[in-house]
Amino acid sequence: MSSPSDVFFKNMPFSRRAMVQGGAASGMAAILAGMTFPKSLGAQTPAASPAASPITWEVPTSIEGEVPAKTLSGTVVLAAAGEPQSFQPDFQADDSLWPIACNIYNSLLSLDNSFNVIPELATGYTVSDDGLQITFALNPLATWHDGVPVTSLDVKYTLEQIVADKSSFGSSSISAITSVDTPDAYTAVLNLSAPSASIIGFLSWYAVFILPAHIYEGTDWSTNPANQQPIGSGPFKFVSYTAGATVELAANEAYFGEGPYIEKLVYNIIPDDNTQVQALLNGEVDYIPGLPSSQVATLQATPGFKVNEKVYPSPIHVGFNFNHAPLDNVEVRRAIGQAIDRQQILDIALGGLGTIADRYYPAVIEWASNPDATVPAYDPDAANAALDAAGFPLNGDSRFDLKLYLFTGWPEVADTATILKEQLGAIGVNVELVSLESASWLEQVQSGESDLAILGGFQGPDPAALKTRFGTGASFNLWFYSNPEFDDLLAQGDAATSQEERVPIYFQAQEILAEDIPALQLVLQTSFIPFSDRLSGIWTDPDDAASSSVGMNRFTLAKLAE
Repeated sequence: MSSPSDVFFKNMPFSRRAMVQGGAASGMAAILAGMTFPKSLGAQTPAASPAASPITWEVPTSIEGEVPAKTLSGTVVLAAAGEPQSFQPDFQADDSLWPIACNIYNSLLSLDNSFNVIPELATGYTVSDDGLQITFALNPLATWHDGVPVTSLDVKYTLEQIVADKSSFGSSSISAITSVDTPDAYTAVLNLSAPSASIIGFLSWYAVFILPAHIYEGTDWSTNPANQQPIGSGPFKFVSYTAGATVELAANEAYFGEGPYIEKLVYNIIPDDNTQVQALLNGEVDYIPGLPSSQVATLQATPGFKVNEKVYPSPIHVGFNFNHAPLDNVEVRRAIGQAIDRQQILDIALGGLGTIADRYYPAVIEWASNPDATVPAYDPDAANAALDAAGFPLNGDSRFDLKLYLFTGWPEVADTATILKEQLGAIGVNVELVSLESASWLEQVQSGESDLAILGGFQGPDPAALKTRFGTGASFNLWFYSNPEFDDLLAQGDAATSQEERVPIYFQAQEILAEDIPALQLVLQTSFIPFSDRLSGIWTDPDDAASSSVGMNRFTLAKLAE
């Protein structure tokens, strides 16, 4: 099952679902990252294609007046697959928290369902001629849930803290920020060490929610009591959390924009995918963040529900631990790649609901994906010959043993791992599957326990995200891979200010990955997000205006029919 919020393990959507998306980006990268730096934001609509002009938007008319009046009704119940580690969304990666945090907090910007950048706390921005300053105008109607105004001091505290805390997920993504100036309450000036084509996209995505400086400044942001009683600026306020059961939010009637229309949002924590589906069918929940492949046809044929469909740049892939022999040998890694039949994985593990992924950057983000930088093609005879030549002959039916780590809660990944075990066994590589809860999986893989690790994860909103997964020492480089030439190309790609300049740089970087083979892309799963047809204003629904008006996971404009 996959959903628009998975970040690491499955997309950019918190459970296996979250990991497919999330949170996450295709067209957005083309629109945003490939553009020349805009000088200012005029009164245009956000661009929606790679050929469009620099992103701009209108300043909301409500800024001229007062907070829009709210008309509230009903309670919407959403399924959540995991327990939040806390309610502070920036100091650590937390896919279980992310969809909830998107309704409690705001970012400067966010991404809509088509991965276009849209405003949240920011009403506009300008970029200096040299690309070293980005000036954001803030919405003066925004307030924290305790009534304190949101100001540029909050932006300064948050972004500088994220950059300073190298363990925070967003730190490497926005590391070009050296400081934030606050010339007035509603103007924040980001000073950059170098021009960064990707930074607007990353400020729209994950673990960059603006936090209240008056609550966090001068404290340890990882242990502040507000981490359990959050104070945000978003459309819903935190009410309560019952471990293993529910998270309850209530409408923020002082929210600065349109909405919310729902009186309460309740997240029911239901770890099992099939149990979630049954709860939806029974009317116990109104929305679940993703469907297992085996349940898609059932929900599509059941009256009373809508099922949205989306492909995210979040390939299921398997990576090699470069610190473990014989995986430190590129010929061994290539041979393992040649043993993998992706069509079988697609047909069996995904039930045909997806596409083969064989490039080192997802083809979903077409402009940035090099069609010639691909994983080794399926050729088991060549794999056997290569392992013989590398000094690993068959001893009976076996050459060597490997441990493949996977995490629970994502049936398609479990099935993929089982198929990989069989396919590698056919060339004499014995694979032991080690299945762990996601937090334990991450801890053990990061500490170097695994030989192979299988995961998914949003690889947008820009090709600069390659750094997160393959850059030397990067936060989600689980492979202990390092190539200085690759690192240098990523730095060049981010500093370039036009798509024309960036394409050959990122293509070359992907060619290095194809030579070094730190990981193998396998398949792209299609995400299916079902919900009651009594709901409208859902951010995943391409037929609803809300899908281009609010960011991922936001239920700001959701309405419930009587």
